[in-house]
Amino acid sequence: MKIQLEGWKVQSLDFKMKDEHKKGNDSFQLKVGQLFPNDNKRTFVILFDIALESNVFNLNFEAAFSFSVENDITEEFISSNFPKINAPAIAFPYIRAYISNLTLQSGFKPVILPSINFVKLSKEQDI
Repeated sequence: MKIQLEGWKVQSLDFKMKDEHKKGNDSFQLKVGQLFPNDNKRTFVILFDIALESNVFNLNFEAAFSFSVENDITEEFISSNFPKINAPAIAFPYIRAYISNLTLQSGFKPVILPSINFVKLSKEQDI
């Protein structure tokens, strides 16, 4: 089945510099979800929720990636690897580039998010 990324949008962005006296450890959390709109049987949305903490800032980020497919979405498709693994793997490099550019253009050392094994993540989060 052909899958096409139609576009993406930042849904929420919270980027705050830490108080100099409250520096902490670096951490990265990623949650991935899916949305299958009832009004269009040939589109679906992959949702990303990212929490990133560095020693100088906190960043919370949510984004939605819209995908289209050539045939109507079936229950078989919904339970397949396409929306659980393939689509997030297609979308994630856009997030990596966005966050790297955001941190660089904000005057910080650019943050390069780690590569993600979406097969493993789908099992851990039961995507």
